Formats: sequence, structure tokens, C-alpha cells
Amino acid sequence: MSEQPDHEKLDLVEMRCQLTALRSKHSDNLLIASLLNRFFVKVAFLSGPTDAAHEQFLRSDFERTLTKVNEIAARSKPD
Repeated sequence: MSEQPDHEKLDLVEMRCQLTALRSKHSDNLLIASLLNRFFVKVAFLSGPTDAAHEQFLRSDFERTLTKVNEIAARSKPD
């Protein structure tokens, strides 16, 4: 999944689409699905960030979530 560049306006619709696709891809891994669900709840009903600090927080949290998903997926792969 792609991370959004800092100079572009945060696209919450695209973020939710990416989360949904990633959750579908990892639906067999409850840890990943739970992690994605928790983040999805944070952005599900937002129409946009409230200010620049909120936007930066959402970007950072999204990036941390993607990093965690990748780490969990790497550990879960059979050798």
C-alpha cells in the first residue's frame, strides 16, 4: 500500500480504500485484521483532518500501522 506524500492533501477516502484492501488481503490473520480495524475506526467517519497537526498525526499513525502490518506479515510467513 502506498504512503501519501506530505505535500499532498490527506485523502481519507483513499486511506480507507487502502485499509479495506489490506484488511481483505490479510483477513486470515486476526492480529493484522484487528490492527487495521482499530485504525479504520479512527478515520471511518472523518470528513477531513481538523487542522495541520491532526493531519500530521493521521499520516504518522497510518504509516506506523502499515509498518506494523508489514512486520507482522513478515513474521507470519512460513519459511
